[in-house]
Amino acid sequence: MGSVEPTHSAEDLERVVALVEETGEHVSVTVDGEPAGVLLPAAELAELEHWAQRGAKAYGAVMPRPDAAPEPPPGPERQGPYVRYVHADGVRMTFTRERAVVAELRSAGELDWLELWARNGRQVYMSPKQAAAFAEFLARQPPIDERDRP
Repeated sequence: MGSVEPTHSAEDLERVVALVEETGEHVSVTVDGEPAGVLLPAAELAELEHWAQRGAKAYGAVMPRPDAAPEPPPGPERQGPYVRYVHADGVRMTFTRERAVVAELRSAGELDWLELWARNGRQVYMSPKQAAAFAEFLARQPPIDERDRP
């Protein structure tokens, strides 16, 4: 994962989004040397959110959402071939190219939460075929009382 500290110019954001789109790698965004967020490919974020929802649901966790910004975020803004959409919290951003989402900016804390619960979601998931095979295996096992007796 690379790291950048962009200025507020459109060219910088355009360059970073293009890097994420080309390489598929995360890019850490810092402000004054401190981590402010992570720009990641939209497909990867979709996968993380999918598995994190499964993992969090299995354990009753709720995904934290940032509060709305005090001021409404600016409207869509063109940055080279990309259009930037700022979410209501003023932190998260979505970047599109030709009406397709290509990258997302999320806070480092939100990404950590997603990665944790996605890992848990993947670990508890069984495909229907796996679940049927496991149920069949369990059905063949003798009761616990009988296994422990000599």
